[in-house]
Amino acid sequence: MKDLREAIVTINLDSSKAEVWDLLFNRFGEVNIFNPIIDGSHHRSGTKGEVGCERRCDIDANNFVHKKITGRKGTDSFDIEVIEGGLPMMGDMLATLNLKEITPNQTNISLTMKFNTSPAFVGALMKPMMKAMLFKMMIGLKYYLETGHAVTKENIKGIIRAHKRLSADESFAPNAKLEFAA
Repeated sequence: MKDLREAIVTINLDSSKAEVWDLLFNRFGEVNIFNPIIDGSHHRSGTKGEVGCERRCDIDANNFVHKKITGRKGTDSFDIEVIEGGLPMMGDMLATLNLKEITPNQTNISLTMKFNTSPAFVGALMKPMMKAMLFKMMIGLKYYLETGHAVTKENIKGIIRAHKRLSADESFAPNAKLEFAA
């Protein structure tokens, strides 16, 4: 495997570690409810909530990624590998999600994406874009877990604007009734 570049995004969520784990690991195929980068996702094969579970994420009409859970450490972390598809010029793509309980109702999640590109120099250009995409997904995860409302390509800009107004220890929950225009 070629040298991999790394993009890391970390966020605190006002949700229990068990709730976060359930959504990310046990409901692995349902990422479309909080990830505004994709048009849809669904369980593909393997047993839900176990290593070996696979999902397909449709990025748009022409691009998709087929992902597989390749490892786990209890309910603290798990690894994902892109086994098919991806973005143009992307090679290997691996991710690790780490969950840490801060309080019984607050969890820190760190997402580390490792990737390479062909040609290799494109990786330096792709890293900021990858980090921005991961940031959108993590803000979407926070919003969904704290409000119960789905995140879409149409409402993510308003959600990000609302997130910027939050202090470090605030959640979306008090603003759950806000509706965001496209």
